[in-house]
Amino acid sequence: MSPGRRRRTKWGQHFLQDTGIAESIVEWAAIDGQRVLEIGPGRQALTRSLAARAGHLYLVEIDPKLAADLRDAYAADDSVTVIEGDVLALDLQRCAEGPLSVVSNLPYESGTAIVSALLELGSFIQRMVVMLQLEVCRRLLAGPGSRDYGVLSVMTSLRADIEPGMRVPPESFRPPPKVDSQVVRIRPLPEPRYDVGDSRLFGDMVNCCFGQRRKMIGNTFEPWLLSRTGDSEGKALLERAGIDPRSRPETVSLEALACLSRLVSDQVRTHA
Repeated sequence: MSPGRRRRTKWGQHFLQDTGIAESIVEWAAIDGQRVLEIGPGRQALTRSLAARAGHLYLVEIDPKLAADLRDAYAADDSVTVIEGDVLALDLQRCAEGPLSVVSNLPYESGTAIVSALLELGSFIQRMVVMLQLEVCRRLLAGPGSRDYGVLSVMTSLRADIEPGMRVPPESFRPPPKVDSQVVRIRPLPEPRYDVGDSRLFGDMVNCCFGQRRKMIGNTFEPWLLSRTGDSEGKALLERAGIDPRSRPETVSLEALACLSRLVSDQVRTHA
């Protein structure tokens, strides 16, 4: 196996090679004159167009060989900064000047983790135009009642507006993935869409409820609440939040989950 092939396997990289699609993505991103972050530039299909339009372009590349290629390619361009490293391990607010618009073909294996980490940066990230697996995009865009609605849908829609973009076939990449990809535009909100009380508790609660999504929400929430507070009144809290304890998690709205989380946060404070 060649070194290039090993790098792609290690980081889940599928390099975009269709220049027409790359141009369309950059056009849709509307980043002229802005500070832009590209994560995983790879073979530079997006990079060339971004460099021509951005006010300043930051390139984060985890692959040392590809990072060296980028430094060579843009050595004479003061408006391009190459940062070698794993974006999930970097302090972007130290490495770059914000606010930033993100335009990237994200690695399949870490794409959702990267989106979540960028949302944690609040107003430092102005918006994201990112390409991900089609399945992941469906989960990002899903609402209550959809089989794709779950933890990713809830946690992302709490903090951002999400808009679907073009679908991209496997043949647009090298090596071609086994699935289609899609571009989405994510606009972080200045504040979470709803007050959830304790945000860490909310995340834990959502993961618990959707971890057994085929079960009625009362059967997963009540034991979780008992372990948290010693309170066995889980059914009463669900009903106060307007949630039928017999319903499945995928039918419960973000607003109702946020209300339930506030109630639980109050219970935790009471038992502290």
